[in-house]
Amino acid sequence: MHCRGHQKGRDEIPKGNRRADQAAKAAAKPLVPPERVSKVLLCKQEEQDPMPNYEFYMNWRKFEPKGEFIDIILQKWIADDELLENNHDYIQWLFSNQGQGRNFYSTPLSPKGARLMENTSEIQQRLRRTYKMMLKFFGVKLVGESGEDTIITEVERAENFAERFDNLTANPHNNLRITRMLLSLGELGAEEYQAPLVKFFLRETLIENNLPRMKKSVMNFFVPAVRDVQKRRDLLYFAWRHHQPREEFIWGKQEELERYKARSAVCAPLLPTPLNEWIPVYSEKEKKWLSEEQGEYGEDGWFQLADRKIVLP
Repeated sequence: MHCRGHQKGRDEIPKGNRRADQAAKAAAKPLVPPERVSKVLLCKQEEQDPMPNYEFYMNWRKFEPKGEFIDIILQKWIADDELLENNHDYIQWLFSNQGQGRNFYSTPLSPKGARLMENTSEIQQRLRRTYKMMLKFFGVKLVGESGEDTIITEVERAENFAERFDNLTANPHNNLRITRMLLSLGELGAEEYQAPLVKFFLRETLIENNLPRMKKSVMNFFVPAVRDVQKRRDLLYFAWRHHQPREEFIWGKQEELERYKARSAVCAPLLPTPLNEWIPVYSEKEKKWLSEEQGEYGEDGWFQLADRKIVLP
């Protein structure tokens, strides 16, 4: 039996009946339970990757377990060497990298998190303050350090180096901390600090014969952590030159190292005349570099390399 009102047509009665039928069908459908609705909505949302390392360096969260905010660490822990020595959970948060540390509450650094931290100026400032705090703990400081903001990367012994070197020798687990720090600096956009610190420890272990329990770590872990290939090769060459006995150097081929030429200072094949009218003034950084080169100062104050080239300040 057909109802005339439900037949197809263009007048108002069939149109109204069709709308009524559609509304009736919609009303007859079973309601979706609330729990299913929430699940559908959650599935459509993009899941955000957790970035605890970023949040920690933004001072939004404490390190775990039972930790502190990074600003509190930078303000109060810097003067407490005993706390920095005995607490073993903070270092994985201060210097995160792509490896999982012994603190399983910490999270390896993700590529996305590393990019974000590298491009956040607030984090970069805290990273450099953190680096300086740990240098002090190790008995090291930036050369000519003055104030919080500095572009200086070269390092030298701090006033408390004797006491802190004794601590490094008595507690060789700090070698692992230095390795982690070097890796983190490279991954977080501060790799310019890597090579100067590694060269400092090479000089202390190979030339000054300090830190006897660090020597293998410097060669096996510190040097490989340097990201810049040229700087890493220069460090290896420096180590080979000062390693005794040289024939027991196992971190490179002897014949290749003998042929290797490290980057030299800026030399002047043509000097202004007369030379004796010039008074050379070398910076502290240049003097430190020249002390490691083969050559000597002349009576006029100029430094002459073994190949008789004069080094301009």
